[in-house]
Amino acid sequence: MYHHHQVSFILGIQGWFNKHKSINITHHINRTNDKNHMIISIDAEKAFDKIQQPFMLKTLNKLVIDGTYIKIIRAIYAKSTTNIILYGQKLEAFPLKTDTRQGSPLSPLLFNIVLEVLARAIRQEKEIKGIQIATDEVKLSLFADDLTLYLENPSSQPKISLN
Repeated sequence: MYHHHQVSFILGIQGWFNKHKSINITHHINRTNDKNHMIISIDAEKAFDKIQQPFMLKTLNKLVIDGTYIKIIRAIYAKSTTNIILYGQKLEAFPLKTDTRQGSPLSPLLFNIVLEVLARAIRQEKEIKGIQIATDEVKLSLFADDLTLYLENPSSQPKISLN
C-alpha cells in the first residue's frame, strides 16, 4: 500500500531514513561534474485539512480496502457533523465535507494513503527525471506532509502550474 519512499507513521520505518537519503544525494551531486540538479522541499501543511472525503473513500476502495475496515472508516468520516457554540448557544449541526479529523489516530494513515496517489503519479511520470545514482533513479521522499523532490536537469522538466 505504501512505497518505501513514505517514512511517516509506518511501523519499523523512521524519519531519519529520508534525511540520510537527502545527505547521500547531496554528496552524490557534489561528486559529479554535472551540477544540473535540484532538490525541492514542499510542506503540504494545510493539505491534511483539505482532503475531500469522496476522494479519500474512492482511493481506499481502489486499494481494495473493503469489508469491515471501509465500513468503519465510512462511519467515522462520511457522516461527520459538527456544531458551533456562539454566545453560549449551540447552533444547528452541519456536515463536514472535507478534513481528515485532527486528533484521530486514523488520520495520519489515511493522509499517507491519499498522498501516495500523488507520489505514484510522480514516480510513474516518465517526463519527470529523478537523480540517477548507480542503477536507481531517486525522484522523491515523503514524511507526513513533507515531500522532497529530487530532479536531474530541472530546466528540461515538464512545466507545472500551481494555479
